[in-house]
Amino acid sequence: MAAAKSLWRDRGCAKINHQVRASNAGVIQFYSRRGFSTENVLSMGKRLEADDTEA
Repeated sequence: MAAAKSLWRDRGCAKINHQVRASNAGVIQFYSRRGFSTENVLSMGKRLEADDTEA
């Protein structure tokens, strides 16, 4: 993770964003432990094909 952050910072990237399903607690915890935090934003999308992971 440190190498990736360094790589992006060296290329002028000021921020890294991830999209994570709200139900994926393990991934949320993984990134939280590495200093990432949730933000009050809304991601909108339109699925063109069925997603087998959605119930």
